[in-house]
Amino acid sequence: MEEIKNIDDERIKEFISLRQSNVDDDCVVVESKNVFKKLFENNIKIHKVFVTLENLDFIKENCEDISFPIYTASSELMKKIVGYKIHQGMIALIDKPNYINFEEIKGDVFVLNSLTSPENVGSIVRSCAAFNIQTLIIDEKTCSPFIRRCIRVSTGNLFNINVYKSTNLKNDLLELQKKQYQILATANADEAISLHNYNFTSKSAVVIGNEGYGVEKDILDLSNNILKIDINENVTSLNASIAASIVLFKMSIQN
Repeated sequence: MEEIKNIDDERIKEFISLRQSNVDDDCVVVESKNVFKKLFENNIKIHKVFVTLENLDFIKENCEDISFPIYTASSELMKKIVGYKIHQGMIALIDKPNYINFEEIKGDVFVLNSLTSPENVGSIVRSCAAFNIQTLIIDEKTCSPFIRRCIRVSTGNLFNINVYKSTNLKNDLLELQKKQYQILATANADEAISLHNYNFTSKSAVVIGNEGYGVEKDILDLSNNILKIDINENVTSLNASIAASIVLFKMSIQN
């Protein structure tokens, strides 16, 4: 353990002013006790940890192999270094998880089409893990699930699922159809089937669209079916992550 007393200390340079990230493409900064527990459970490579003094015991109690440097500072200094009040006074620099290859996609799949909110993406990741979805597909317009905010909102459950990043979502979904997947877009469209009346098959890929304008038209056009959630007509739509959780629950009780 080493105490940091200078805001310009090189040993914690990756944590300085995280609002303007100083982390390279191979690493990511994570925070919160729930995320730390997932790191320890999944043996994620940890490069360094920066915590307040009162959190040292948590690290020692939950990590069997402390093979990384631990730096401490007062809460006041940590806030100045990081640029905001960090969640629960602990942050770590870890290896960024790798995206899987298309050939590694298996089981039921959730697809994010142009979702831009880190909170929504993180929440959907958490729900996918909760309902045993093994693979999440994101397109190039979707917020990376590997950024700090997404990982924290997912409570570290990002480390329990596989993520495939598509560079051509339409083509990838067509390839999944060739593998007998049912592509199921979600939208409040006239031709949509009520989720209440739909029976999921064993190979389903559900597409959740952008928070503002929904699933893109070319993805809707190739879908095998369009699903909708029956809600009060005075409510225009549900938040993307809430809608995703409802669909995931229905999938889980049918598979």
